[in-house]
Amino acid sequence: MTDPAPQSLDDYLESRFVPTDPPGFDADHPDEVHVDWWRDHHDRHGGSASSLLVALPQFEIEIAEGASASDAYARLVRRMEPSDGSVGPMSVFDDPEGVSWRIETHPAGALPVVVLEARGDFERAYRALGARCEPVPVGRNVHALYVSGLPSPVRARAARSAFLASGNDPADWAAEMRRRRAADATSFHDRLILLHPAPYAGLAPSEVGDDFDAVTWTASSMRLRLEHEFTHHATARLLGSFRLHVHDEVIADLMGFGGAIGRFEADLFLKGLGIRNREVTSDARLWTYVQTLDRSAVPALVELLEAVAGNLERAAEGLFAEDGPDRLRIIREIAKYDLPTMAAPSWSIFRKSGEARPGP
Repeated sequence: MTDPAPQSLDDYLESRFVPTDPPGFDADHPDEVHVDWWRDHHDRHGGSASSLLVALPQFEIEIAEGASASDAYARLVRRMEPSDGSVGPMSVFDDPEGVSWRIETHPAGALPVVVLEARGDFERAYRALGARCEPVPVGRNVHALYVSGLPSPVRARAARSAFLASGNDPADWAAEMRRRRAADATSFHDRLILLHPAPYAGLAPSEVGDDFDAVTWTASSMRLRLEHEFTHHATARLLGSFRLHVHDEVIADLMGFGGAIGRFEADLFLKGLGIRNREVTSDARLWTYVQTLDRSAVPALVELLEAVAGNLERAAEGLFAEDGPDRLRIIREIAKYDLPTMAAPSWSIFRKSGEARPGP
């Protein structure tokens, strides 16, 4: 199969966000089905590497080219056969004690959040859960991942067993699965966040401000990443789209920087993407988000992003100054605009009571 033709800049910049009725953003969204199972699993077994392996048999599969088509993947994930329990944390992780997970709340709905302190363990999780065990490259400055649509053979197997134990006909299970999926997309699939402690996007504390040193900036970076990834969750759940795309990154970084350090700065945003002096560094995060774009269009995209970042810095001034800004409403308002619109000299938003509002 040949790769699709690279996108033109105009095609690449087309927004995928679906306008949503404002009342959908007025209150915290209820948790999805999978979160209840994860919360109960945490209550019963704690947030250790061992309990994580019980929930996610994908970790038992070797990371290798073609792993997603392997017998092991078919057995453990597609056919949902139980693990024999022979693979433990010591054989999966470099630092099992540095692997922990918890349930984190958010207005868009709670999610399991996995923290992996060793870089190798983060990359293993990134590939096992985010790439179906394939050895995809992980950028040096990538330290977080929002995973959606992750098959959950453990939950699916338990649901089928409970369905049959209630006296239902096995022949009716396929229809029951379709019904449950239609009611909640996470009935048999998980969403979760992976985090690795490190300075956000490789930014040095001195680049962020005099108030930060290595310790405080790393701690703030974790808060930034968490809000950034939850913003992806919000757009996926409430606006119908999440992509590895700069439009998503603009919104997620606005919310992340705002939540972690109380402000959005154009220079920090651009440096975080790997754009310095209008040049894109070889290991820039930006390359992750422009894989479908014609490379000859990257300089024009950089110019557009500089304009967007400058406008957004001015528009977001004071937006996160008060306690408890309405995060979902800010996301909704910003997502109304595509990047070319946000880059226009006349673009602005006004703020009132922690809310982003469209300008005239």
